[in-house]
Amino acid sequence: MIQLSAAVLAWYFVAPAAHPVEWSALAGVLAVAASMLWKSRGVTAWMQGLPIPVALLAWRAGIPPWVFLAAFFATLAFGRNAWQARVPLYRSSREAAEVLAGALTPGARLLEAGAGDGRLALWLARLRPDVQITALENAWGSFCLARLRWWLMGRPGNVRLRPASFWSVDWGEYDAVYVFLSPAPMQRVWEKFQLQAKPGALLISNTFSIPGAEPTRRTPLSGRLQQSLLFWRIEHGTE
Repeated sequence: MIQLSAAVLAWYFVAPAAHPVEWSALAGVLAVAASMLWKSRGVTAWMQGLPIPVALLAWRAGIPPWVFLAAFFATLAFGRNAWQARVPLYRSSREAAEVLAGALTPGARLLEAGAGDGRLALWLARLRPDVQITALENAWGSFCLARLRWWLMGRPGNVRLRPASFWSVDWGEYDAVYVFLSPAPMQRVWEKFQLQAKPGALLISNTFSIPGAEPTRRTPLSGRLQQSLLFWRIEHGTE
């Protein structure tokens, strides 16, 4: 919507057919401004200024139109959660998997809410073959990639991949829930966890905290983005 609005508004001032370079540049500036008004900051806001000028350059370079269509479907396949829920595609590190493996009790049932390409679930399956892992992912491109990784790694029996939204699943049967999302949905995650999780269950978040809820444990990670694993246990459980 930002790109479409910027393109139409720029058209009001500059005719794209007569002055395509000027029109695309103005549309890019307007897209950045609209993004900032939408409370985006930093690189996220400035990247909004690129699509229209880049599309013009690609058109002038003679790139076939089907390339743009393929890029659109690839973005939709892997990035639908970025625009639907403000959750980019983050990939958990091996270090996070190792810390998580050491934090789970024997025979634990873990829900990975937002599995991405499945790398954490599959690493954890090797580190802790006793743990039963349910990995949910609703972006179909990411899910297909996770499924392929699962096949290539020998189809481990303690990993169950499902193409589903974790919001639609009851968390009550799991001993721990792992998330690596963004600041945007964390309050809602906490409310769902408190409402549905069984006594003593753990909520584990990679890097992102819950507003107003101090974690009971924090384990540092060495990555620039992945800074720590944060642990909460619901009030009617025991630490």
